[in-house]
Amino acid sequence: MKKNLWFSFGLVFLLFLVFLLGHAPQTAAQPAPKGKVIKWKGQETFPTKLPAYGPFSAAQAGVHAITREWTEWLKRATGGRLVIDWAEPGAIFPPFEADKAIGKGVIQIAVSFGNYYTGRIPEADVETGLVFAWPTAAAEYDCLYNYGLYAELKKVYAERNINWYPMPTDAIVAIGTTFPAPNPEAIKGKKIRAVGLWGDYIAMLGGSPVPVPWGEIYMGLKLGTIEGWTGGSAMLEELKLKEVAKGIVYSPRMANAPVNILINMDAFKALPKDIQELMENDFRYVTYASSHKWQQQCTWVIADAKEKYGVIPYSWSPEDVNKVTQKAVDTLYPKVAAKSARCAKLVDIVKKQMRDYSRIK
Repeated sequence: MKKNLWFSFGLVFLLFLVFLLGHAPQTAAQPAPKGKVIKWKGQETFPTKLPAYGPFSAAQAGVHAITREWTEWLKRATGGRLVIDWAEPGAIFPPFEADKAIGKGVIQIAVSFGNYYTGRIPEADVETGLVFAWPTAAAEYDCLYNYGLYAELKKVYAERNINWYPMPTDAIVAIGTTFPAPNPEAIKGKKIRAVGLWGDYIAMLGGSPVPVPWGEIYMGLKLGTIEGWTGGSAMLEELKLKEVAKGIVYSPRMANAPVNILINMDAFKALPKDIQELMENDFRYVTYASSHKWQQQCTWVIADAKEKYGVIPYSWSPEDVNKVTQKAVDTLYPKVAAKSARCAKLVDIVKKQMRDYSRIK
């Protein structure tokens, strides 16, 4: 009887140990065995040395901070098996040639922006956000993963030996001005620094798009060569445009301006399967969670420029927003769709999402 009792106690204790071991906290990955660390070289595209934005330190400011946060997450999640060393913009190849450099395997990874190479990849016009397509990062995410845009764009880059990942920024892309701009009519006849599809939008409003280089915008505004610009609201701080600007049209957002991560496909396929799956399955969640930082930084910059420099933030009326959105879809989207059958398919995906949410007719 006693033997059976002790046996029962022993069995229960053994089962309890098994239970504890089975429910012990698990890490995402075990530390990499010695000599198994994979080191990649990457190149940034956007400025990495920015001022602090309010509660955001200099290390947290700018799009590059999203990249670094993802890099650190990847290092932790792989148990230190994948480490990326980032070079400054232009250190290895011109930023506008990231697609070519990554496809050829010059380095393994780069941060880039689709608008830089639409001459080679016309579908990137859709990737970077057609005018008024996505008012927020949430809308962009919805279109990518619930409407199929991600899968289609993935094919475009794979044909160029690139594994592509979109990286939402939730940036407030606006029209900055040296004149009052309470409505779309205010843009008529004004010289606005804008390129590509954004330039077409300015022309649609009756303005004159001017291709001024990034570094010359400040003096252009000061001297009157241009009377405004298009771009992320953080330019008020980054280029000190708050010193010469009078207003900024923050609503409606012209675009959400997502950037991207380009990875050489051969380098990606050489990764252990678990790391490939980690990147494919979880990248979207990490970058989406980080995107709010850039949106908050843009919001802080606008508020700071208003308080300290008298820059007036403008929000156009719902009627004006509906009018210019529909006009952009009717006049600008067909230009992108006409580039190729694939572009037409991508534009249709975006338009379907907009119609489903009653943003266009």
